[in-house]
Amino acid sequence: MKSIPVWICAAAAACTAWAIETKVWKQSEAADFEKGKRQALALSSDGVLSLAPVWKQLADLETPLVWSLLPAQGGGVYAGAGDGKVYRIDAQGRRTVFSDLGSGAVYALAAGPGGALFAGLSPEGKVFRIGADGKAVLHAQLEPRYIWALVAGEGGALYAATGDPGQVVRIAADGKASLFFDAAESHVRALARDAKGNLIAGTEPGGAVLRIDAKGQGFVLHQTGKREVTALAVAPDGTVYAAAAGVRRPPSGQPAPSSVTVQTAQVQAQPAAQPQQQPQPQTQPAQQRQPAAAPPPAIGVAAQAAGSEIWRIAPDGEPRLLWSNNSATVYALALDAQGRLLAGAGSDGVVYRIDSPQTHTTLVQADPQQITALAPAPGGGVLAATANPGMVFRLGPELEKSGTLESEVLDAGAFTYWGRLRHEAELNGGRVRIETRSGNVEDPGRNWSPWEEVSVARGERIASPPARFLQYRAVLEASPSGASPALRLVEAAYQAKNLAPVIEKIEITPFNYRFPPPGATLTASKNLTLPALGSAQRRPSGAAQPTPTENSSVTMNYEKGWIGVRWRALDPNNDGLEARIEIRGEGEREWKLLKEGLRESRHSWDSTAFADGRYRLRITLSDRPDNYPGEELSAQMESGDFLIDNTPPEILDLSARAEGNRIVVKFRLKDALSALQYAELSVNGGDWLDAQPTTRITDSPQHEYEVSIPRPSGSEFVIAVRAADERDNVAVRKVLLR
Repeated sequence: MKSIPVWICAAAAACTAWAIETKVWKQSEAADFEKGKRQALALSSDGVLSLAPVWKQLADLETPLVWSLLPAQGGGVYAGAGDGKVYRIDAQGRRTVFSDLGSGAVYALAAGPGGALFAGLSPEGKVFRIGADGKAVLHAQLEPRYIWALVAGEGGALYAATGDPGQVVRIAADGKASLFFDAAESHVRALARDAKGNLIAGTEPGGAVLRIDAKGQGFVLHQTGKREVTALAVAPDGTVYAAAAGVRRPPSGQPAPSSVTVQTAQVQAQPAAQPQQQPQPQTQPAQQRQPAAAPPPAIGVAAQAAGSEIWRIAPDGEPRLLWSNNSATVYALALDAQGRLLAGAGSDGVVYRIDSPQTHTTLVQADPQQITALAPAPGGGVLAATANPGMVFRLGPELEKSGTLESEVLDAGAFTYWGRLRHEAELNGGRVRIETRSGNVEDPGRNWSPWEEVSVARGERIASPPARFLQYRAVLEASPSGASPALRLVEAAYQAKNLAPVIEKIEITPFNYRFPPPGATLTASKNLTLPALGSAQRRPSGAAQPTPTENSSVTMNYEKGWIGVRWRALDPNNDGLEARIEIRGEGEREWKLLKEGLRESRHSWDSTAFADGRYRLRITLSDRPDNYPGEELSAQMESGDFLIDNTPPEILDLSARAEGNRIVVKFRLKDALSALQYAELSVNGGDWLDAQPTTRITDSPQHEYEVSIPRPSGSEFVIAVRAADERDNVAVRKVLLR
């Protein structure tokens, strides 16, 4: 098998040619590893695998939607759900219904004094104060229907981000509500507080991020290019992170807003347009739970999402796009114990860590479809709420002890020998172990070989048996101190077994035409275009397809006496092919060389060097160009019989006689091998006149003719007869009449 520079594929499916050479299946990009099945592994956008933070389920709330989280004093967590209930999960993971607020959804929770908490119920516009015993008391009834966020303020006050209309409402400690800020938008979808006591708000449909000072004076920090600011997080130094999603477009018949109009608390609130409300899901028993509508419920970002973006607004106000994704919709943001930004998204239940404007890391890809809320947890971890189904998880801060990646399946396209598998990793005191298995069906679960470790002791050679398909499993193990190794590259060398070429069809081209040499200009007349030679055989689905020869039309030039041959062939390995053409006449025993070393799938030659008669060609194709000497394979096929005929027909028994005012010409035509094509005659060099055989139809090698033509003036006539066979061999003879 030929030794040539390594031909590297990023993945088997991208390999369009697979001649017999050593190839390398290389996986080093995030897109490569994403095609595999990861367990307890994080994947960075620049293609580095490492151990993920521990992702631990705290409770299944047996409801479709969980919207909000609040860490509880002394351990545990409160969770607001889409069924109007607030659940409590204690430190041991036991779940109870802490308080049932009635119909609606609890999108917002906030801590209250003395171990109490506040919960916002939508679309009722109600804020409840729930005591340590779980007893709920209506704390405030707001005019806006939706309460999206609650933020604790000074002196026991609360600030509520509302929708329908989009306002920030201040709720005093005694429950008295007053308009603090009117965003002149349909919704204020997110609300946070910075270290200076300012409120940070995100709106819909303008997609704006605002800073609201203690006097209720608003200032737009940044207007995103999206419709809705879905989440906010504020760092201790004042940096604001804002996630935005959805397509920003104007209501029907109204111009698109060019900016967000900000009103202070002293300005009377204007009625906001009623949002199109999505149906609220019904609570189902655990064994019959059905997926609920994707969040958020009132705005419907998921239904009109064009991906998400995350903006970083520096303490001095400079906005910078930090991250974007055309398919994910970010619903939640939080900062981990190291101050790194985490983003929870759907519809694949992903938690991202945003490492820089250039890179991010996928920490978790959960079974639930959406990550709806994130909240810092005591001890350095992060709490996560999910939807479809509604569950609560804890992420980190410790890393997993081990994690695995089962790669995608490599389809080598044919029976293949496996070589060396190497990897590149930073161990950091840990360990990386690589295993492989192989098989001859696409599904690894159907009678493949067992996993076998790739060991240094065996020179990192793959021990799995030769087959068509290969898969590897990478196992990462933490160091004793808990540090994670980092795997950057896995590549496996392989070489398909050489298979013989296949000749599907041989065609002898029409007589008197030749294939033009490469680069030659075709003449303007007497060209002949031949269609493609049928359809090639195909390999089983999933394998790379070999490229057949003669799969397009070809144009030939008229050239008297030339004849050609073309063939349709393919090589299962897409090896380059070399042809040998031999010819043998009827009655001959041995094949005579006509052409060898031919790399094209067609050839034409001058047949006048051969005697008239019937012949056959033998085509032998070899894959020698792409294989070691002695390891090439070949295929052979004979053409059907074809005729070489360069001899014109005979004009026999030619005579002419005068009969009154007419001349009668008689003659006989005979051709040894070909059917006659036409006969014609001319008197004294005049125009040629068609001659009709006595049988009326010209269809055989012999015909008799008796032609009567008008007698011209004069007493001596030269009568010429011209005849041709179907190979354009022409004969001319004359007779003199006095």
